[in-house]
Amino acid sequence: MPESVWRSVVAMQRKYARGVRAAVFALVPIVLAAPAAGAGRAAGKAAFLDRGTLRIADLATGSSLVVARHVSGSVGLSGDGRFVSVGGRIVGGPTLPTARLVWAPSGETAAYQTRAGAVFTWSPATGRRLVVGASWGATSFAWGRDGALALGRAVCRVPCGVPLHEEVWVRRGGSLRRVAGPLSGEQRPLVAAVAAGGRALWWSFVSASTAADGTGLYANRAHVADTLAYPDYVSVCGSHLAVSAGHDRYAMHGKRIVFDGRDVSRDPSRSWVSPSCNGHTLVAAASINTTPPRIGREHRSIWQLLPARKRLTTAPAGFTDEFPRLLRDGSVLFVRTGRSGRGTVELLRGRKLAALGPAGPAQNYYGHYDWPDLVAVSP
Repeated sequence: MPESVWRSVVAMQRKYARGVRAAVFALVPIVLAAPAAGAGRAAGKAAFLDRGTLRIADLATGSSLVVARHVSGSVGLSGDGRFVSVGGRIVGGPTLPTARLVWAPSGETAAYQTRAGAVFTWSPATGRRLVVGASWGATSFAWGRDGALALGRAVCRVPCGVPLHEEVWVRRGGSLRRVAGPLSGEQRPLVAAVAAGGRALWWSFVSASTAADGTGLYANRAHVADTLAYPDYVSVCGSHLAVSAGHDRYAMHGKRIVFDGRDVSRDPSRSWVSPSCNGHTLVAAASINTTPPRIGREHRSIWQLLPARKRLTTAPAGFTDEFPRLLRDGSVLFVRTGRSGRGTVELLRGRKLAALGPAGPAQNYYGHYDWPDLVAVSP
């Protein structure tokens, strides 16, 4: 099909497109100052976009640098943190024919889909490699930690009624294996992630309007929960899976955190979103459980839910703490967001809070901010 279902969701829900402009130079990895020996600080990097300026920060040292200006598009980081992308361009590297690069969680390999619908991988060592052609009908894709690539499939002809071959596949070592489908009725699968055991996590997608009010999330053929179809509502960590479950499009209403099948939020007075886990540690963002009047005034805080419950942040009046990402050492990266949608990327290490730099503006769709498009983390 000419465009992936994921791009259709983004276009219909947020009603804007991000163009891409960036200079291309010789392929050079992004290198920041190394931490002092024995520093014992958080590893990894974060990249974030602020009104056309792309920055990358070293989470071990807190240092940051501007790597591109006058750019726009979805931000990505390679699993090893050496390469940063915006839209289809790799800073200091090639421009690939896509609006979005999805980097594997380790190494230096990205996957992308062309406008015609073909899916490729790219790495500095191998260049471009075809995964599936345009006629295969890829709807979406996501990486697993072991190099597995899950792909949704729905083959449409023009005019497209009920698609053919509505299926979910996992590619490993150059071989494709079907793990779900053929699906009944009209269910274009929207792949979210790959869970333990190589299970493909995917949403049953019928239309953008139905997905906006929550849809089924599956692991291969097994139903996991009903969730909103946002990438930060699903978090895989080793053998564990955390999701923000609940119906209706308002992110501030009726959401709970389900960890390995059990409700660990256990507080219906709040609406819980954006889980992030690291082994047995789990964090999430929470607002008052309410309905539309608070859109733009969510005033979320970051909470640790496991192994022990504690509130980690309290946003100042007029701000909301969004998109927590748990790092390997237990530090938490999040975005303190103002009502304009602009924010500051913050790193919470123990009780110390450090500002890494500005980001935004993020679009707000019924209480959900699109920070996953503007902030990328390489843990």
